[in-house]
Amino acid sequence: MKKFLIIFSSILFVFLFSGCGGEDAKTIIEDSGDFKDLKVKSNKTYNLKTTDGKTITFKVENDVLTSEQLKGKVVLLNFWATWCAPCLEEMPTFVKLYEKYSDKFEIIGILMEKNKDAKELADFMARFNMKFPVTQGDENYRIAQAFDEVKMYPESFLYNKDGKFEKKYIGVVDAIELESIINRN
Repeated sequence: MKKFLIIFSSILFVFLFSGCGGEDAKTIIEDSGDFKDLKVKSNKTYNLKTTDGKTITFKVENDVLTSEQLKGKVVLLNFWATWCAPCLEEMPTFVKLYEKYSDKFEIIGILMEKNKDAKELADFMARFNMKFPVTQGDENYRIAQAFDEVKMYPESFLYNKDGKFEKKYIGVVDAIELESIINRN
C-alpha cells in the first residue's frame, strides 16, 4: 500500500505541476531559431480577436508591452487550453484576482485550440465565470511562436503597469506571488 501511495503521489505531482503539451502548437509552430532570434521577430504589433468580437492590440518590443487599451495595468498573457488540467486548476485564481483588481490588472486568455466550437467555449467560460478576455484565432499561434515557442500549457507572461516584462510562468501561476506583484504596482 505504501508503494502504491508513493507512485500515485509522484504521478499526481507531475500532472499538477507540469504543463500540458499542445498538439495544435506543435503542428502550427515551426522551428524558427533560438529565443533571441524569436525576440527580434516578436517586435511587432499583435491584434488578438476576443470571443466577444473585440480586438486587443498591443506591441511587444525589447521586453516592453505597449498598448493604449492596456496602459497602466499589470498584464498577464496566459496561453492555455480547455482540456489542460493545470489550466483548469488556475482558472478560479484568475477569476478571483481579475474581479478583485480589474481596475489595475488585465488577464488575456490566449486559447491554444484550433477551431474550438464557439458554443462549447462559451459554456466553458460560463462554467468558470470567466469575465476576462479570451482570444481565438491564428494570431494566437503567431504570438505563441514569438513568445519562446510556447508549447506547454499553461504558460504565462507577466508585464508590470509600465509594460515592462516581469516574469514568465510555466505551469500553474503562483497566486500569492501574482497578487503581490499586482499590489506592488
